[in-house]
Amino acid sequence: MSQKISFIFLILLVISFSAGIFTEITITPAGAVSSLLPAMVSGILDYIKNDIVTVAAAMIFSASVLLLPFVPLMVIGKVFSLGFSSAYILSSSSEKALGIIMAALLPRGIFKLPAYIALTLISIDMAIFIRNHYQNPQALLHGAPKHLLRFLFCFLALAASSILEVFLLKGVL
Repeated sequence: MSQKISFIFLILLVISFSAGIFTEITITPAGAVSSLLPAMVSGILDYIKNDIVTVAAAMIFSASVLLLPFVPLMVIGKVFSLGFSSAYILSSSSEKALGIIMAALLPRGIFKLPAYIALTLISIDMAIFIRNHYQNPQALLHGAPKHLLRFLFCFLALAASSILEVFLLKGVL
């Protein structure tokens, strides 16, 4: 993967996060942060379900060269929503807003954002692999486990972030 493409993708992630914050601060009236969270187990399962859908979508999109551009768009949309949510919570002027932001952003910054970047790069690598070996089923069978293992590692990072986020939010609220 060229360094130029990786750098452009990282710039787009920063811009999407910043755009989410700017958009929310400029258009949202002051609101209140809800301190009602679902039960811990259902919260974890809900987050992990979203992580499974994200990884499965990236795998499906990378199998088709035509759908591959949706993987970076999906990641940029998730980062945009992260900035949007953070700005909403901060603009709500709640006394717990900073704690909630730190509890939510810490696991996402440590695990989810690098996993999203890796997910995009792995999807691109898998699409290139499939394009180069689509006429050779033996090569596809030999190389597929390596790519599936990489997707599994991305899912594990996303799941770890989800579990950590639920525990930290329960501690703050």
